[in-house]
Amino acid sequence: MTGDVLVTGIGVVSAFGLGVDAFWEGLLAGRDACVPAGIPEAPGARVARVEGLEARRWVRSAQGRRIDRTSLLALAAARLALEDAGLAPEALKPSRTALGLGSAFGNVQETVTFLDRVFDRGTGNPMLFPNLVMNAALSYAAIELGTTGPSAMLTEQDASGEAAIAWGARQVAAGAADVCLAGAADELATELLTIGRDTRTASDAGPCVGEGAAVLVLESAPQAEGRGARCYARLVPHAGFGVTAPVHGWPAGPGELARGLAPLAADVSLIVGAASGEPVLDELEAEVLALALADRRTALTAPRRVIGRFGAGGALAVAAAALAIRHGVVPPVAGWPAAQARGLDVVTGAARPASIRSVLVDGLARGGVCRPLRLQAA
Repeated sequence: MTGDVLVTGIGVVSAFGLGVDAFWEGLLAGRDACVPAGIPEAPGARVARVEGLEARRWVRSAQGRRIDRTSLLALAAARLALEDAGLAPEALKPSRTALGLGSAFGNVQETVTFLDRVFDRGTGNPMLFPNLVMNAALSYAAIELGTTGPSAMLTEQDASGEAAIAWGARQVAAGAADVCLAGAADELATELLTIGRDTRTASDAGPCVGEGAAVLVLESAPQAEGRGARCYARLVPHAGFGVTAPVHGWPAGPGELARGLAPLAADVSLIVGAASGEPVLDELEAEVLALALADRRTALTAPRRVIGRFGAGGALAVAAAALAIRHGVVPPVAGWPAAQARGLDVVTGAARPASIRSVLVDGLARGGVCRPLRLQAA
């Protein structure tokens, strides 16, 4: 990286509503967006659904008429981000505009529909097949917004959002693009609720499962300053690292993760965690942060505990970090017992005003992946 990368726009589609204001107001109020799923296959499960997302509001092209839900979530967040940044799609230079998106699972529901037909009839619906490729969301967004610059679709399980945003920041910093739309999207599907259901009792429903998308507008400092853009924060991505862990599981201990995160956490005002109500993750992350911070008091929050667990959740965590810097306030979390038991400074109850100069999004993911991002006051 060579040049500064500024966050000048934020688009969020979450269970709190459409747009960055609905997302931020929901977090600050300490609301819990999770509700009973009401699905017989997953008794007791809780979900955080996005309501009111209609394709006709976001789709402009003929190709977009067949858009799937994950792609629609991403497209809506991208359009909202451009609006928040004061940029019209037609004002962008197509070849100088990059697009980076992440997703843990992509288009789950239509994949299930397609495969069900294959198994029942021996053939799938060919009109549906293009929506099943992992980069469908990237393709729809590029077509709708007219971007022709560098593009990438990334999937790194729970850190797919952080990975995509870090990729986007590198494009801008290296001069490959003046503007990059970077973020992630994941949909809620019944199949995601029933995975592992045979290992749980009805009273052990597991963490709330959510859906949503967040996209950031990233610009070089000269580009942003030249048009007088408002700036939320300066983004400082990290190359990330990996530790030993099962492919779809969590590391057995906190040591390696703590050593990797300690230098990044040493001087931050706030850490936005990945804790989601999943007991193994919440316990591991609390141990990691307790070791990384040693005895230093640093405020902690964890949006996924109220918006649900999903692969793109890290992109919403980065959005929350930028908003915390911009507004000087830390949103509360509805408890994080494992962290509180270790004496960590979890913000609970009410939002906490604070002078926030830097924030770490710790970027923990299954498979031993860690994709941390730092944001700083610009």
